[in-house]
Amino acid sequence: MGRFDVVEVCRSIMGVRILAALRDLDPPAGGAEMSLATLLKGVSVQGPYAEDAPEYTPLRASEQVDGVDGWSVKIFQSSDRGDVTSLTEDSELVRNICTFAVEDLWSGLAWRLRNRSSGRPNVGFQRRHLRGVNRKFSRWLEGCLKDELEDAEAAGDLLIGVTQLHWSEGAARAFRKFGIPYLVFVRDELQFDHPDLYRSSLVNAIAVCGAGHGLLEQISAVFSLQKGAHVPLPVDYADRFGTVEDVEGVREEGLASRTDPESPRIAIIGVTPEKGYGFYQQLLPYISKAWPEAHFDIYGGGGYVEGLSGFSNATCHGHTSVGEIFSSCDIHLLTVRSTGSWGRVINEAGLFGVPSVSVNIGAQPEAVGAGGVIVPSDANLDVWCEALKHCYDNREELGNLAKGHAKVIDHRRSIAMFRSVIRDALEL
Repeated sequence: MGRFDVVEVCRSIMGVRILAALRDLDPPAGGAEMSLATLLKGVSVQGPYAEDAPEYTPLRASEQVDGVDGWSVKIFQSSDRGDVTSLTEDSELVRNICTFAVEDLWSGLAWRLRNRSSGRPNVGFQRRHLRGVNRKFSRWLEGCLKDELEDAEAAGDLLIGVTQLHWSEGAARAFRKFGIPYLVFVRDELQFDHPDLYRSSLVNAIAVCGAGHGLLEQISAVFSLQKGAHVPLPVDYADRFGTVEDVEGVREEGLASRTDPESPRIAIIGVTPEKGYGFYQQLLPYISKAWPEAHFDIYGGGGYVEGLSGFSNATCHGHTSVGEIFSSCDIHLLTVRSTGSWGRVINEAGLFGVPSVSVNIGAQPEAVGAGGVIVPSDANLDVWCEALKHCYDNREELGNLAKGHAKVIDHRRSIAMFRSVIRDALEL
C-alpha cells in the first residue's frame, strides 16, 4: 500500500468536528438562523449524502437508506438574544456562549439614521459597529479554538468551521489563524453592502454556500470565490404544517369560507424596501385601474406594511400564520430589488397549491420553478399585471406544478446536500 492509499484510509476513519461560529443560531425569529440550525442539527445525526438520498416527497415518510454517522457539532455564539428554542433544545448540538452584547451605540445610530428611501441602516455607522463587534468576537473565538484544535489533534479528527451573517468576518479571521478550513453562508445583502469588510472572509473560504445558483452567481460577480456551493433552504414541512391531509383540509376549508370567490386574491407577505415597498406603491394603484376585480392581502408588521394600507384594493392583516395565509388566496406575489436570496415562502405557498409570481433576480426563478410566473426585473407595470392575470387564469395547473416543486426545500434533501458539501470540502 502506497503513501497515498494510507492517507486515504486514515481520512476515511477520521471523525469530523464542525465548529459553527456566529451571532445567533435559533433566536425567536430569523429565517437564516432557523435554516442553519436545521442543517447543523441534521448532520449531527446519521444520514445519507445527496447522491444516496431518496426522492423526498414533502409531508410523506421516505424509505430508509444507509448513511454516515452523525458528526460532532459545536456552536460558538452570543447569549444576548435569549435561550435555546424548541428547534434545537433536544438536538446533539453543543454550545459555547459569549456574553457580550449584540448591539452597541453604532448599531443603534445606524438604525435610527437609516436611509428613509431604502430602509437600510446607515452604512457608515453600521460599518463601525460591524468592525468592532467582529474584532471582539474573533478575539473571544480564538481562545476557544485553541482547545478545540488540541482535542481534535489528540483524537485524530478533522475540523471544519461554519459561519454566516454579521459576525462571519470575525469567525473567518479566527478560523484562518488556526488553519481551520471553513464554509460561509451568504443569506442577504449584508456582504454586498460591506464588500471590503467581508471580502477576505469570502475569498478565503473553502466554499461559499448560498441557496440557489442564481444567488451564487451574484456573489461570484463581486467576490472571487474558491468555490460556490448550492445548499437549498431546509424546511421541515411536516413539523410546520402536519400531514398531507392537514394541508389539504386547511386549503379546502379556506377556499370554502371565502365570501368573494370570484375576486382574485393576491397575497403579499412581508414588505420592506428591499422586498418591493416602492414597487408596490406603483403597482397597487395601477392594478386598481387595469384589473379592478383583483385584491391584495398584505401580511406582516411595521411601517412599510402600514404604508400600503391606504390603497383601496389592499387589506393589511398584520402577522398571520403561513397556513392561514395560503388557505384561501389565489396567487402569491414576491419581488426583490437587488439581492435574490431564495424566498422560502414561495415553496410554502406551493405546498398549499398556490402559484407565485416573482422576479428574475438571483435565486427567485429557481424557487418558483414551473409553479408560477417569473417577470423580468426591468419589466413595466403592464407586464406585471399580465403576469398576475396569467397566473390567476392558470392557477389550478400552476398550483399543481408548484406543489410538486415544493420538494426543492424539503429539509431532508437540503441536509443531505449540506452533508455532501462538507464531505467534498474535507475530501473525505
